[in-house]
Amino acid sequence: MDIKDQEKLAAVNAFEKPAGPYESDSVIEPAQREHGPLKRQLKNRHVAMISLAGVIGVGIFVNTATALRSGGPIGLVLGFMTMGVVCWSVMVSLGEMVSYLPIPGGHIRLAERFGNRALSFAMGWNYWYNWVIILPAELSAAAVLIDYWGMRKDAVWITVCLIVVITINMLGAGVYGECEFIFAS
Repeated sequence: MDIKDQEKLAAVNAFEKPAGPYESDSVIEPAQREHGPLKRQLKNRHVAMISLAGVIGVGIFVNTATALRSGGPIGLVLGFMTMGVVCWSVMVSLGEMVSYLPIPGGHIRLAERFGNRALSFAMGWNYWYNWVIILPAELSAAAVLIDYWGMRKDAVWITVCLIVVITINMLGAGVYGECEFIFAS
């Protein structure tokens, strides 16, 4: 066996190691010492409603008419199916990685574990940039939906929604799951 074959065999063996609750001291232990052990705070009903609310978000109410007018009913269904397959594939892959190696830190830490630190660093900044762009868009869309009820105070509603979002995010995963369950019901 030459050097390349040995490297490939080592990579395959490293990937196929049996995964216990914590696979490797070098990856898991520093994170565990920093954050403590993982606890499940979301119930099955929370996860189900989070997945439904993620599909039926504010954007579906605000932008469906424009997409229907531009692409027609077939274009709308095809676009929804295409993006649904992409999102489903990503979520299944992420679920496989999380069940293989449950580490604190979410997908950013998984990028470090399965890729490298540079990928994790780039994903962290991309995630931050994503939410810096998405949060104002979502708040504006919420204000547009509230305007349909005849309440024309956009700045007030944006501020109220922002305070609610920040409060929910500061209270932890259990409260987030319960609020998402209530909002999606």
